[in-house]
Amino acid sequence: MTEQQTKYDPRSYQINARDQIINGIENGNKSKFLILLPTGMGKTLIATLSVDVLIERGIIQPDDKILFLVQDRKLKHQLLEMARMYGLTDHGHLFLLENERRIPAKMCRQHASVSKMLFATPQLLMNAVVGKVPRIDRATIDACKVIIIDEILDVFAQSYGARRPRNETVEYIEHKFGDGKTFKQIINDLKTELESSEEMKGMEFDTKKLENYLIREFGARNYRMSKKFEPVLNLLGLLDQSDKIVIGMTASISQETKVDVLKKSFGADSFEEIHPIGDDFESFKPAYKLRQIRIFDDWITQIDELISTIKYANMMKISKAYLLITNRRKIPSDRVLLFITDLLGKKTIQDQLLSKIGGDAMKLNSILANASAYLTMTVARQRLLESTFVSFQNFVNKIKNNVLVKNDDFIAIKNAMEKRAEEVKGDLGEKEKKILFWIKKFVDDGQKILVMCRFVEMTTHLKNLVNNMGIPATNVHGGMDGSSQHAHIMDFKTGDKKVLFASERLIEKGTDLPEADVGIYYGTTSSLERYEQSLGRIRSNFQDVKTCYTISYNQTVENEKSLKRDAMFLELMGKKIGTVIKTVNS
Repeated sequence: MTEQQTKYDPRSYQINARDQIINGIENGNKSKFLILLPTGMGKTLIATLSVDVLIERGIIQPDDKILFLVQDRKLKHQLLEMARMYGLTDHGHLFLLENERRIPAKMCRQHASVSKMLFATPQLLMNAVVGKVPRIDRATIDACKVIIIDEILDVFAQSYGARRPRNETVEYIEHKFGDGKTFKQIINDLKTELESSEEMKGMEFDTKKLENYLIREFGARNYRMSKKFEPVLNLLGLLDQSDKIVIGMTASISQETKVDVLKKSFGADSFEEIHPIGDDFESFKPAYKLRQIRIFDDWITQIDELISTIKYANMMKISKAYLLITNRRKIPSDRVLLFITDLLGKKTIQDQLLSKIGGDAMKLNSILANASAYLTMTVARQRLLESTFVSFQNFVNKIKNNVLVKNDDFIAIKNAMEKRAEEVKGDLGEKEKKILFWIKKFVDDGQKILVMCRFVEMTTHLKNLVNNMGIPATNVHGGMDGSSQHAHIMDFKTGDKKVLFASERLIEKGTDLPEADVGIYYGTTSSLERYEQSLGRIRSNFQDVKTCYTISYNQTVENEKSLKRDAMFLELMGKKIGTVIKTVNS
């Protein structure tokens, strides 16, 4: 098998990281490593450089194998392509464990047994070895001397609910982002930044609310080893003081709690964090321009306000249930949906609540109906703001919740929707029109665009609209098999397609898209960690600063969230990775 190979000239900080790993193995009695590096700075190349030296020095023997694990099925293909580009085929065959069982199991086992490097997801690997008809022999797994795990913290650590206390969270924020400032000073600076911005001019921000927002955002949950990943670690023999070499990679460079889980699991004596340094580090660290494109639509604003009123009424009932069960008056904002899901789905909690209300089944049903109504209107708002009018209309028309169908505000939404349907008669919404305008402009300027959407169907819908304009576009989402995902992404990377529409959760971690000149969010995400991850997809740095736009409806919840998110990102993450922020209206 002949592979086209391309050698990359490594940067000084990547060589430094490689040398830290090799020195740790040869002189420090280390075997487990974690490369901490912002998205887009070449963690995979560092791992590859390390493999080259380990083979050259005989630490990896001719019969030893290297296993690459990645959490997402489409990323196996991407990692395989990178391995080829980095020249790993110099050392032997590469084997990709496919999702589809198109290759007979015997042939699959033979291919894996003669390959030097294996590429898989943890779940696929487990199924392939212990399934009824094994597709990889146990002897092949036992021969894996080096295991390289992409985004290891997300695969390895599992949240179990408890959060960092407030005082520890304050200390964490001051240490990570304060640059000598106290928490109060950070909040005051953020308040000044928000109130002086063009978007927020004339508005006042409550200091206490800003404090609580940051506490929620950075009061990271406690973590333990992932129950899903533990069997894979046992399969690989990594939890028994193993001398096998593990090279983990992560861009979540502020997740100390997750890192602690790694240290405890592998043993602190054998574990080493790798923080690359080098003369060219500053030139390649991430940098972005963040811009807001606001859509003005009074009808959307009106419906969004009605939804807020309905959800507030629902929350009054839910909060009373929360008080009865937990003896706490206020549900933390990041726990609302989790509590409602538990309330609706766990009979033990329903029984506990029923006991608290004296066995009143009608009252319990009323609380559950309000909880269901809250979830329903949350999805309705998402449909309103980030999907099509027809999608919103169909969703609302199917709602049978007793609390909602009797609610005057919900009835007002249905009446307004019917009137709107007569007026628009299938026309595109204002957000759809706006994104088509900007896509045409960017493509005419010779730029390639990555568009991130919440809903899978929107990636297809917008792709079709753009193709109808004569602009070659494609889409990718979680409903596709791994091969299709990879093929569509490669169409964009090679230039056959000028626009890639991607479901946000699928694309936010691990997918390298430096070919994108512009990023567009068709809506918003309020999590700073997810925002940092998804921004990293387009590989923007100080040598090539790229712009990310958020398209949102004016005077709606999504506009408010996106503005807060960008301001927080500027104030906090900017201190760490040098983010540039601008806002514009359109």
